[in-house]
Amino acid sequence: MEAAEVQGKLLVSESSSALAFNVNTSPHWKHVIKAGSSRRVITPPLGVPMGGYAGRPGPAVGVHDDLHVRALVVKSGDDACAVLSFELLYVTRDVVREVRKTAEEEAGIPADAVTVAAVHTHSGPSVMGLHAEGREDLLETYAASLPDIASSALVDAAQSLTEVSLRFGKGIIDGRTVNRRKPYSGPLDNAVAALCFERRGGSPIATVVNFACHAVVLGHNNLLISADYPGYVSRTVEELLGGVCLFLNGACGEVNPLTPGTVIERVYDRSMGTFRDAEEMGMSVACEATKALLRAGCVKDAVVKVGREAVRLKVRSVPEVQASDMEGIKEELVRAETAGDKARVEQLRLKVALMRWLLNVRKGLEGRVCDGFLATEVQAIRIGDVAIVSFPGEPFVELGLAVKQFSPAALTIIAGYANDPIGYVPTDEAFDEGGYEVTPPACILEKGAARALVEAAWRLLLKLYE
Repeated sequence: MEAAEVQGKLLVSESSSALAFNVNTSPHWKHVIKAGSSRRVITPPLGVPMGGYAGRPGPAVGVHDDLHVRALVVKSGDDACAVLSFELLYVTRDVVREVRKTAEEEAGIPADAVTVAAVHTHSGPSVMGLHAEGREDLLETYAASLPDIASSALVDAAQSLTEVSLRFGKGIIDGRTVNRRKPYSGPLDNAVAALCFERRGGSPIATVVNFACHAVVLGHNNLLISADYPGYVSRTVEELLGGVCLFLNGACGEVNPLTPGTVIERVYDRSMGTFRDAEEMGMSVACEATKALLRAGCVKDAVVKVGREAVRLKVRSVPEVQASDMEGIKEELVRAETAGDKARVEQLRLKVALMRWLLNVRKGLEGRVCDGFLATEVQAIRIGDVAIVSFPGEPFVELGLAVKQFSPAALTIIAGYANDPIGYVPTDEAFDEGGYEVTPPACILEKGAARALVEAAWRLLLKLYE
């Protein structure tokens, strides 16, 4: 299929039944696959501001489940790649840069062949600055520790390479997600993609599971650190199959969990979510992935190829706010807390969080915008008949569906929240409709961003599979 045939078709739905791929390796490949994996705990300290919700009532008061970074290194011949999955809202550019540097210098993996993604849990530390608390000292110390921890996991994975066979497959889970912008008619991508590397004749070393849904089973009222449903996906697969399980969240910018307590009329409200809901959703995804893998045949040989394309996206102006303005609001917040005015406290906390978010977004754009354009990247990894396409920011579901429709790979995994935290990437139609996801600072882009990223992905896939 030519790219021209699918241009503009950014509204597709996958609804087929579970599939498993039994691939006969082409004789001319004969590339032995090696893989290694590792895992590290990255749980922040108590009292740390939590991210993802502007209206959260306070900092973290406990830990429900530890957060992790998981690393996978794959090699075939002289070619290698690495994928890291962080149980965080986002991964900062500083962490991406340092991890890629370590990959080159200590593991011999080219920086362009390293994908660093987040599962997008909203129950972790405030890595993007959307919070009302101070405690910047805790956040700065925590953030400074991440590159070394992640680099350690990557090097460990690279040093544990062993010959593997490859399985991959796909299933479908319906009824677990909802398009929050168009609850009754919006597109969804309910495919569960799974990729497994297992020792020759032995147990799995690593599994990659991909599903497209915001990690917001738990709402703003939760004050316990948690990886949300992606954490349950990884832990369940690790219990069922063994090895390390990396969860990659897909293109899900406007897709939310549809849990039992979800009220469609208030679809953005996640305050009814429970840990039991998160567990059930995570286990459902994990079991669907496991079922697909157990039905799949093994591949012993596969090429590894990586492509990366720089993309320039037009950006809009972000409202200005001064740090001194926020200090005045914080002083008013202290007075309201002293007076016991709960309604006013809630209002002022929300205002402080939004102002801090604006300041952090503007700071993140400093030095990055040239002539009104922001430079970012799209990345694609080929592992035999499996492609992993990584998008920056929070791509709308239509982007992932368009790439999957076009992809020449037998299985295509879309990794959102990867390599660059640029915020929402809506479709042009969404800009016309308005709403939270297209409003600064949630979205700093202009129309045309979605098409630019999708077309870059198409070009990369064509090159990797030529």
